[in-house]
Amino acid sequence: MSQFDAFARYYDADYGAIYDDLPFYRELAQRTGDPVLEVMCGSGRLLLPLARAGLRLSGVDVSGAMLGLARERLAAANLSERVQLLEADICARAPRGPFGLAIVAINSFMHLADAGDQLAALNHIHAALRPGGLLAIDLFNPDPRALAEQHGALVLDKRLTLADGTRVQKFVAQHVDMAAQISHVTFIYDEIDAAGRVSRDTLPFTMRWLYRYELEHLLARAGFALDGVYGSYELDDYSAESELLLVVARKMPDA
Repeated sequence: MSQFDAFARYYDADYGAIYDDLPFYRELAQRTGDPVLEVMCGSGRLLLPLARAGLRLSGVDVSGAMLGLARERLAAANLSERVQLLEADICARAPRGPFGLAIVAINSFMHLADAGDQLAALNHIHAALRPGGLLAIDLFNPDPRALAEQHGALVLDKRLTLADGTRVQKFVAQHVDMAAQISHVTFIYDEIDAAGRVSRDTLPFTMRWLYRYELEHLLARAGFALDGVYGSYELDDYSAESELLLVVARKMPDA
């Protein structure tokens, strides 16, 4: 069982409506051709609309509960035949390719806590891509000044309504280890019933942020050549002020 199984109840209400990145990935997939591999695919936030666009895909995730949500969504849309799902740790294995494109979306790569796990994941992705295939990794752009201000204060992040009508308040607490580049994050979901009673789910996890040249070095060690570094899904130039660190790399034909 994955620690992220507990997250499945809240994920779609929390993140399911985020589609800012979808046009970028859809256009990238049209350029490379399918099949497409999504690593750490969760509940199918990207898999479903990409399958609707006519692509064939595979998704891999460690959470069986999240993949269960993805299966339900794909079945409801009659798209199950277009998407293969695998419950696995990308550090240990990847779906069989060859794939034209691999996607690691919205900070998912940051769940890999050290260089050993990062390289293991990149090596498995590399092996699953066909020669010339592309890898896109989407990370937040770390600002050391903002990170250093995280001292564990509990903050109300948002209010959610689940599919069954349950009202939820989400709180977030973060504290960081600047030397290790680790952010210790706790999500707290408070469910409020009709009588005003509260039940709480707590999800602690770690996120390891990366800097541009650190990521470029990891990609080179795994056999990738850099294709581009961007600061937005509109492919703006990357800078210190960019919200994103969006990297596209290519598996070289002779690698």
